[in-house]
Amino acid sequence: MTQLLLGFGLIGYVSLVLLISVSVWVGVLRCLVEKQPILETQPAPVARWGLLDIFGGTLAFILLANLFVSLYLSGEPTSMAELTVQQRIGAMWGQISAQCLVCLGIFILIVLRGGLTLVIGESFAAFRKDVLIGVATFCALCVPIILIQVVIAQFVQYEHELINMLIESPTPGIIIPVLVSAVLVAPITEEFAFRLLLQGWLEDVFTGRLFSVSEILIGRQGRPANVQIGRSSEQRFAAESELESESSQPLETANAEPAYPSRPSLMVFPIFISSIIFALLHFGQGGAPIPLFFLALGLGYVYQKRRTMTPSLVVHMMLNGQSMVLLILQIFFGDSLEAPPV
Repeated sequence: MTQLLLGFGLIGYVSLVLLISVSVWVGVLRCLVEKQPILETQPAPVARWGLLDIFGGTLAFILLANLFVSLYLSGEPTSMAELTVQQRIGAMWGQISAQCLVCLGIFILIVLRGGLTLVIGESFAAFRKDVLIGVATFCALCVPIILIQVVIAQFVQYEHELINMLIESPTPGIIIPVLVSAVLVAPITEEFAFRLLLQGWLEDVFTGRLFSVSEILIGRQGRPANVQIGRSSEQRFAAESELESESSQPLETANAEPAYPSRPSLMVFPIFISSIIFALLHFGQGGAPIPLFFLALGLGYVYQKRRTMTPSLVVHMMLNGQSMVLLILQIFFGDSLEAPPV
């Protein structure tokens, strides 16, 4: 009876996702035929972080992860397969703790430098719209990403340490940290790192909004100018640009400008570069880097247009959540379910 109900539930879920996916792609094709933008480009403040901040965050994560994980381990095992179940659980919580601390540090950095809107948007209404865009994007990307994964799986087996641990020891002690890591912590960490910090910085470098060596390395300094809350995002950006231009910008860029002025052809490079790095960091997980590269292209496009990480974060969490739910159902109720890449 349980399997029957789960079967009907999965059929309904798949049908709903397919329906929304087809509707979204029809809308995308209509925009392309009519030469209209799929999503309007939102104005955004100039990055107040630089290359050194990105390297610093990466180094901090590596050091904290090694420190926290080592607290639960004895000796120097060469792989997760050599750990006991308790050591694996401890190592996962150690890595989760390190990721949380790094994300908190990045969030504080962004807020202190006036980039809170890049995380949550301009208002609650904008946040709600971004969530809906994220859900629609999830449905649109889910189908092609799974199809790509299915094709790749015919040639290269997909591998992931978290999935292997879950299959070998499907106990609450393993399931809980795996779900926390895959559905919550990993998406937040990766969206902070790849979309907000890396891609956002690359976009401002390619468009010349960070034009000096100092700004490229450490970003714009200080907080954005305080302007009236009731102003539109374009007016806020204009006021900030005018005030900052007195000390740093040349005359020709002193006036208000859209988020990515006069160089739209260059905007593919930040998405492509961040997607390549995102995919390569999943090297060693079988064929996962290939579908994840195409996923990152979609996430990068949505972030570039909306200039808030909310939509891409929603997509990332939903995809990983779907993967974990399907995997758990497969473990406990049979082999008929196939999990897409985490």
